[in-house]
Amino acid sequence: MHKLLFSILLLLSGSTFAKAQEYEWKAPVAPAPEKGYYRILLSPEVRGNLQADLSDVRLINEQQQEVPYLLRSEQPVQYKKLFKPYIILHYDRDKDCCSELLIENTDKRKIDNISLLIKNADVQKQVRLSGSDDRENWFVLKAQDVLHTLNSTESTARLRLLEFPLNDYRYLRLQLNDSSSAPLNILQAGYYDTQTETGQYTAIPVQQVTRTDSARYTYIRLQFAGPAYPEQLDMNITSPALYLREGYVIAGKATPTRKRKRRRRLSETEPVRVNFTLNANAPARIALPRRQVQELTIVIDNADNPPLQIADITPLQFNRYLVANLEANETYTLYFGDKDAAAPLYDLEFFSDSIPSDLPVLMTTNIHTVTERQQATGWNASKFLLWAAIGVVVAGLGYMTVRMLREMEREKGQ
Repeated sequence: MHKLLFSILLLLSGSTFAKAQEYEWKAPVAPAPEKGYYRILLSPEVRGNLQADLSDVRLINEQQQEVPYLLRSEQPVQYKKLFKPYIILHYDRDKDCCSELLIENTDKRKIDNISLLIKNADVQKQVRLSGSDDRENWFVLKAQDVLHTLNSTESTARLRLLEFPLNDYRYLRLQLNDSSSAPLNILQAGYYDTQTETGQYTAIPVQQVTRTDSARYTYIRLQFAGPAYPEQLDMNITSPALYLREGYVIAGKATPTRKRKRRRRLSETEPVRVNFTLNANAPARIALPRRQVQELTIVIDNADNPPLQIADITPLQFNRYLVANLEANETYTLYFGDKDAAAPLYDLEFFSDSIPSDLPVLMTTNIHTVTERQQATGWNASKFLLWAAIGVVVAGLGYMTVRMLREMEREKGQ
């Protein structure tokens, strides 16, 4: 009996899990041309039907097995430091005397340092630096300095920074004293530049746009075909040439959605207001909080000015991807839209640094609902197992009862 009870508990727990893993939507993934890691882009249609933390998406293969994945997101702004080399016109070396490195600052940038990539050498060099615009008349920048070079244990060359007064000479001449040692092997001369990159994003389709201009305000309403997570609005303002307008955006509620016949769940959020300023000297761009909405209302205060002429407004979401190891030409499907699903725990997250960031991108095709029959399959199967388990328990109880009665009759007969 204990074994029977334990078995029925297992069956009941299995049925609970089957019911919990019911997804409202699915979207096939474009096949991978060859085996390897890929980024699967979460389109606006997929993203709009997910939880805010993306915890309810699963990647399923042809064998109906769950495939581990990593989540990766584009950032609004990224800063990268890049080494940019100068043109080395010549590097002359005079044995037992000196070396001369001539560098061209083609764009006449204002600079106060040079980074030299030097082959490993344990030595110190006396150096001096001068500048010129015509390579005939030279002017001192640094009469004397010491260039320390150290051995690198990680590579065969090392970058050394040489600082000097700010200048914009086209040509820089570095003279090194080689009287006490052989010349240095200088491979490159350049500088580090901080580059700003805007994260990649996808436009969210707008179903309907309506605009109303009152005596002072402009009201623009954007309606989406389904739930969406707009994170940025880009406006193309064509007139006037100069403007400075205050305004705000109201992010409206998401539409209540019916998930299943037996259970109705409302997915809605309170409206949120975001203030902004439109300035002719800056991009007409509005950052929005990440919230699931069905519509946006833009209100612009024109004061006593004529309304702005806006050619178009584009809602955007920053790209988010599932990174997974896929087999070539195999069918994979995204399942999503279960508000009760918890975020999965995969070993892959501990090895994210080992997976390249610049991976090929695969798109999802048209999303469609999982049919009621498909949704109910797991639950119906669980009900069948439940009734089967109850039948087994009843049969077991009947058997035990009959056995006990027979033993009682034997005892009476004795």
